[in-house]
Amino acid sequence: DGPRVLEARQTWAKRFDGVKVKEDEAKASEVEAKCARQVEKMCSRFMMCERSIVSSLSRKPRDYKRAFTSISKNMRSMFLHAYQSFLWNKVASFRIKTGGSTEVREGDLVLLEDKSLGETGGRTSGLKGKCVKVVDEIDIKEGKFTIEDVVLPLVGSRVDYPTGSSGDFLVELMEEDGISKDAFSRIGDKEISLCGDYRKLMCKPSDVTFAVKEYNDPLQPLINTDLMDLSDTSTKSEEAKKDEHVLFGMVIGFTLPPSAYATIALRELTKRPTSSDYQTKLELS
Repeated sequence: DGPRVLEARQTWAKRFDGVKVKEDEAKASEVEAKCARQVEKMCSRFMMCERSIVSSLSRKPRDYKRAFTSISKNMRSMFLHAYQSFLWNKVASFRIKTGGSTEVREGDLVLLEDKSLGETGGRTSGLKGKCVKVVDEIDIKEGKFTIEDVVLPLVGSRVDYPTGSSGDFLVELMEEDGISKDAFSRIGDKEISLCGDYRKLMCKPSDVTFAVKEYNDPLQPLINTDLMDLSDTSTKSEEAKKDEHVLFGMVIGFTLPPSAYATIALRELTKRPTSSDYQTKLELS
């Protein structure tokens, strides 16, 4: 975030400083409306969602539902799904850090059945066709499940939750934001209701291929782009000249199941961050 955006965040976070919100609601509404007008001026013209929300609060302070509905339906949905993913990622990191990445442990959720993949290979949305259970001591002794069976929930009103430390950690995360597992079932507005879903904690890529490439020009493409295919050009070129600085690259191909991401697979393979901040600092050697 730029310094102006950071200032806006800090200003908004401190809007109730010195105000007893529960005891003096009129004063709380007054200071929030004033702060909203101030923060709106700090937002750039590209911050459309933020401007819409604070603009709404400047007119109707503390009416947060109205403010949230001031942005488009697609963006509201994106925010909700982003929060689900945020919690999932936090719990996934905690589960692997505390329980490892190779073994199932008591309290884990495992996927018993998944009929969400139809005959055509298309995946139906949500929970349809999915059945899970909480792993118990007997399951561990009998070795019924592997780490690839373990799933974590995307929070919602119709999902089961893991027990043990992972479940406790998820509850703690939600409580920090002032919500509980039961809150999702009490939401009456269909536009912001979340049923939830399950995502596998670990998955293995299939159809893995790789090829090591030697080349001299760092701008030379190592695989054909769509444009190159359309123009009937090829990446094939002369072998790298040994008397010049030779660069080495690897072309990797693999298939992942739905809801798994190639960037994460590459991060785990290379053990390097995929953030833009890190990638832009890389240099040829």
